[in-house]
Amino acid sequence: MFGLSRYELRFALVISTAHLTQHFLMRLLPPLIPVLAVALDYPLWQLGLLISIYSVGGGIAQAPLGILSDRYDRLYILPTGIVIASLSYLIFALSPTIGNTIPGLSLLGYSFAGGFIVMVVSMLGVGIGAAVVHPTAYPLITDNIDRENKGKVIGGFGSFAKIGDALSPTIIGVLILVLVWEQIILVLGTIGVLVGIALYLLLRGDEFTTNPVAEDHPQGVVSDTTSENIWQADNRTYLYPLLVIYVFIITKMIPSNGLNAFLPVFIVGVYGYSTELVGVSMGAESIANFYFATLLFSAAFSQLILGAVTDRYDPRTVILICLGVSTIGLLVLALFDLSKLPLLVVIIVLGGSLWGTNPARDTLISNITPPDREGRTFGYIWTFVQLTGALIPVLVGYIIDLFGYREGFLLLTGGAVLSFVSVSLLFSSYFYVTNSM
Repeated sequence: MFGLSRYELRFALVISTAHLTQHFLMRLLPPLIPVLAVALDYPLWQLGLLISIYSVGGGIAQAPLGILSDRYDRLYILPTGIVIASLSYLIFALSPTIGNTIPGLSLLGYSFAGGFIVMVVSMLGVGIGAAVVHPTAYPLITDNIDRENKGKVIGGFGSFAKIGDALSPTIIGVLILVLVWEQIILVLGTIGVLVGIALYLLLRGDEFTTNPVAEDHPQGVVSDTTSENIWQADNRTYLYPLLVIYVFIITKMIPSNGLNAFLPVFIVGVYGYSTELVGVSMGAESIANFYFATLLFSAAFSQLILGAVTDRYDPRTVILICLGVSTIGLLVLALFDLSKLPLLVVIIVLGGSLWGTNPARDTLISNITPPDREGRTFGYIWTFVQLTGALIPVLVGYIIDLFGYREGFLLLTGGAVLSFVSVSLLFSSYFYVTNSM
């Protein structure tokens, strides 16, 4: 199926489920921001700060987890991270109760309630736990999948992530009709714990290669020889292209993180659509979350297609085409007043193009990196990405608070343009040459 062996297909489903769960947990907060803003009376920039704290937690953890992933059995590392992230959400759900026992904090002229402090600690735990997926999953894919099928599996891996992203607002859009926000997070956090346990059992129960230092490991016992050769080799084969890719990722985070954090509240604030379905009144928040889910389902579908495309064409070209389309979509979203159907079309195009870059991006990183450094390379990249990109939701939220919704979303277009420019550098021999050149 899809050109994969049964072994590869089984592995792809397991590792992609881990990615789905990680992103499902990552995206629980943004769909609830309109509800939390009303229920807790927190300003948007503080709610954006919670998302930034998640990024800080993930950034702190990525590099050490990458080193651990290159040295120890990923069977134990990957499921443990999922469980830690899920348990952190259980604490988040109890923040109003726990917060009553914690004194508030005043910092730089701003006041933070005890419940908000608990939320900050919880989101830090979510970030640290969820950070386990990238530095463990990509080397697992390299070890268990033939090179000619890597793009397909990475595309499926990314597609499941967007399905996880889309499931969060979809499920929350339904549950919000019958449950309060604390109950929603308690239920979904508990499901995350159960999924983490199931992942351990599935990885342990099949003949997947999970231990990088096992005698039967495809790359053999990991040594430092390849690591030393990297720094003695032409910087254009490893260091320079990875730096360019880092710039691409961080600038693309401006539109992608902005949409992830604030598309629901943008749709509520600009359009405020509501309707009645089967006798049930659906408020603007629910409708906005279903639009948000459409964005993410589009992203999931496009990665399945573009993962296979990446196996046939230059990943750099795939990325540039996607960024060009997404830039146009962002401009339309920010500048034009759209009716329901055109708004849906623009959102579908944005989801497909903006996140359609991911399989090509990850395949490019994997191809550049020697196998015995793959875990730490992805760890290092995402450490710098998440730490330097942590303030993006706060910045976008602040601009929306200060200037308005459309002005904040117009800022996102600039990030897509900068991403396009950075990837273009990879076509220059000053920045990137393959090992065969």
